[in-house]
Amino acid sequence: MDLQTFYKTYLTYVHLDKVGESLSQLEKIIEDKIEEAGSDDYLTLLGDSLKMEEIELIKRYSNALTGDNIITMPFNPEENPFLIYNHHLLYIGDGMAVMHEEVIDGILRNFGSTIHLAPLPDGISVSNVMLNNAEYTTTVNLLDYPIIEFYDLLLTEDHMNLVAQNLDLDLEEYKTRPQIINAISKRLVHKSYIEEKLKLFEDDELARFKEKLGRGEVLFTEEEGNWDTFLATGIIMPYLPNAAILPLVLFHFFREEIFN
Repeated sequence: MDLQTFYKTYLTYVHLDKVGESLSQLEKIIEDKIEEAGSDDYLTLLGDSLKMEEIELIKRYSNALTGDNIITMPFNPEENPFLIYNHHLLYIGDGMAVMHEEVIDGILRNFGSTIHLAPLPDGISVSNVMLNNAEYTTTVNLLDYPIIEFYDLLLTEDHMNLVAQNLDLDLEEYKTRPQIINAISKRLVHKSYIEEKLKLFEDDELARFKEKLGRGEVLFTEEEGNWDTFLATGIIMPYLPNAAILPLVLFHFFREEIFN
């Protein structure tokens, strides 16, 4: 979950009322929060301004990450005033609150600490793309998703229909989203079908794809060249503004079944 989605999900009128703000200011506040999270100067100032109880809270829970780049921790208005007032620690009920990984990571860097990041699967590299901690965590989580859940999460309706058409699926036969995604997932790991489909790809695009698989790379960027055919068939899926990702199941499928 990126910062914008995090604040749109968790920042409510309850938090705004406490500091004399209104919902009409929400978009501006979210813009400010995103800018702050990307500013080392601000995060250093924030770290220097925290009470010792707030620092200890962050350090204690910094590795309790969920798949959404969020850390859930106890909420105590008396011990966490600065984090609460500045909308970094957001109350969610039952004595608990949430913070986003990017903010926590920035604060911890001020104290010479870091969030512990989950390792990548063996043989996988994402070093060709500069990722912050939240983006890295999202990448690792996506690689672990079953293929149907992967496509259900990332496919927009327009992209889903485009992929279905490019994979020669009859949308009269597959009408609902679950049916289409299930059919797409099966088609993408159908060896004889994919071998025929790849004959229609540009030689240069296919050669670069093979080379990336050989290096263990699963992230694709425009700077590397045109990946339109792979995007149109759903083999790689956009998930960041500057990157698309190859699901782990397809990485192994292509390396072991298609290009072996």
